[in-house]
Amino acid sequence: MPTKHAMYFRFGAAIVLVVVISVIGVALEKQCLSYRRAISRQRYRMDVLVEQYAQMRLQAQRLGAPARTIKSLEDHGGDMKKPPRSAQAGPSSPLAIPRTTLSLPHLKDISAR
Repeated sequence: MPTKHAMYFRFGAAIVLVVVISVIGVALEKQCLSYRRAISRQRYRMDVLVEQYAQMRLQAQRLGAPARTIKSLEDHGGDMKKPPRSAQAGPSSPLAIPRTTLSLPHLKDISAR
């Protein structure tokens, strides 16, 4: 009779060992999945920051361009006189566009992201 109890004990111990190993495996997979999510989130944030950096550099270049142009004209003694009246935009000229209709799609509000 003692061999039957030993056999049940070994069987029970094997079942417990299998369950413990599977629970440890599930815990490791869960940890690994959370690390992958964190890495994916960091990559996404990095992509967003790189895109914002590129947009801001482009915007800085565009905003700095008129100042550099005026500076270079002043340095080289460029003609800064007003154009003749016929070349200026009058109310009937196609160049007289109201400011409300002008939109600059390349200067999006980056802080909204």
